[in-house]
Amino acid sequence: MKKQLLQLLTLAAPVIAAQFSQMAMGVVDTVMSGHASAVDLAAVAVGSSIWIPLILLIGGILTAITPTVAHFCGAKQYARIGHSIRQSLWIGILLSLLGFAALFSVHDLFVFMEVKAPILPIATGYLQAIAWGMPAIVGFFILRYLNEGMANIIPVMLTGFLGLLVNIIANYILIFGHFGAPALGGVGAGWATTITHWVMLLCLFFYLFKSNKYAHIKLFQSDLTPHLGELKALLKLGIPIGISFFVEGSIFSIIALFLASMGVITVASHQIALSFSSLIFILPLSLSISLTIQVGQQTGAHQYQQAHDTIKAGYLISLSISIIAALLIVNFAADIAALYTSNTEVLELASSLMIFTAFYQFSDGIQLCSAGALRGLKDTTIPMFLSIIAYWLIGFPLGYTLALTDIITDAMGAKGFWIGLLSGLSLSAILMTFRLYSRAEMR
Repeated sequence: MKKQLLQLLTLAAPVIAAQFSQMAMGVVDTVMSGHASAVDLAAVAVGSSIWIPLILLIGGILTAITPTVAHFCGAKQYARIGHSIRQSLWIGILLSLLGFAALFSVHDLFVFMEVKAPILPIATGYLQAIAWGMPAIVGFFILRYLNEGMANIIPVMLTGFLGLLVNIIANYILIFGHFGAPALGGVGAGWATTITHWVMLLCLFFYLFKSNKYAHIKLFQSDLTPHLGELKALLKLGIPIGISFFVEGSIFSIIALFLASMGVITVASHQIALSFSSLIFILPLSLSISLTIQVGQQTGAHQYQQAHDTIKAGYLISLSISIIAALLIVNFAADIAALYTSNTEVLELASSLMIFTAFYQFSDGIQLCSAGALRGLKDTTIPMFLSIIAYWLIGFPLGYTLALTDIITDAMGAKGFWIGLLSGLSLSAILMTFRLYSRAEMR
């Protein structure tokens, strides 16, 4: 298992760096909007409650590219990689159009959810600005997953760091109104996101076009004719992944929408806790991606014992990450919250919410580890249903009951929702692990 442990860590390092740069963009939006005003911070939080699950759904569907490419690499069927990527472009075009339409029609949803008047126009403008970046976001996903499936993470990592730099500069200019630009507040963060992803897409495409590393996969052949059989196979694998990502991500977003009626302080505090937990989430998520790649390539080459050892190594790394992350959050919750805001009320509530994120590090790490290995095995449909059970049949109803009703105890507000999240994650970890164990080649 030592060999697999070293291979997994070697692959995970650049994946972590790539994920950090992309996750950090959301943190930058939150931090810089928070320094503009509490209303801008709350608006970005409410906007993110729509934007994040949508991008998880779209990105999850396209994630089918990673195990597909990994299996072709393991089987040394390189010519089929370029063909699959060209087929995925048709899916990407459709997803871009749907994403654009969804983001441009959020105003009525916000009104229905009774989002407060100061937040409403900023959150709407934030999402409509991001809508213009949907083609770039989808295109970048496709090229990123191609590289991940081939275990060539360095270009994605470098592009991500460039994107983070562009995002910081664009936020600085557009949120606060520097260099002659208007001060757009939270809406400026949306335009910064769009600019950043167009830059990232163009840079990664230029690299792929110029690099000789991709000649053997015949990526730039002119055959763009859609093949229904291959499109169906990609969607059969990808749609359950997208729904699983959406199911987990949307529960956070629905909670944010319910909290929006409780005022700026509650929304801003929830967003701070969620933003930092998303940053810590990079580590187990990167491990999950690495497991998908390694297990996909090993099973594609029929190396089932190596895949088994890789998964055990993944669990060992996951446990180590969870312990470190939990200790960090417990000991520095107040200091971390102070990085986002100086508002005393927001600081106090955010610090108390962050303690819950420390407890679910273990469950989150285990369920991500199991889900990543299952994706490497191209097992996505059953895990999708397990996610729905854990988050929407158990986690959210429990959280809603604790947060907004007196059925079990006095209404707990945001804390009740976080208890529900912890319960859903814990159940997901148990169910995903049993599913992975049930796979015959994993015994």
